[in-house]
Amino acid sequence: MRTLLHLILLLTAVSFAQVNYGTPPEGLIPKALEGIPQALEVMHFPKVNHPVKIDERYYWKHATGVMSNQAPAKIIEYGAYLYYNDQWNLRKKYPLKELKKSFGIKDQALLQGHPYVWTDNWRTDDRLFGGWAMWYFIAETEDGQRVCGFATIHTTDQLLNP
Repeated sequence: MRTLLHLILLLTAVSFAQVNYGTPPEGLIPKALEGIPQALEVMHFPKVNHPVKIDERYYWKHATGVMSNQAPAKIIEYGAYLYYNDQWNLRKKYPLKELKKSFGIKDQALLQGHPYVWTDNWRTDDRLFGGWAMWYFIAETEDGQRVCGFATIHTTDQLLNP
């Protein structure tokens, strides 16, 4: 009886520890980005991101990059969405002053054809779970046109170092 009780408690703990937030449908983007031409290239490496466990924390280590191939542009907003409850939900808009520290972007200016990469854009948590995030950037070109770029990243609950 005691063994059965321990097994039930263990299974309950595991089921609460791992959460799956679902997968966004192809082509679904946040309402705030609809209607803005997509002219910035945004990418994540790796695109599917498995965590590693260090001490008692989980780390989803990845890099995020942004580039404007069509024209120089000035970033006016950037941040990240998380997918849950069947929609993209704004996680955070980042302060523009952080662009230099994280991406090496000076004065919010994207030079044409120059990649900017945040190599330490890691997610960390004390819980192991998977889900989807979308990083976005909104910028203005020199002629005043608003453009955007975005890319998803899939974080999993599949440990690389079990």
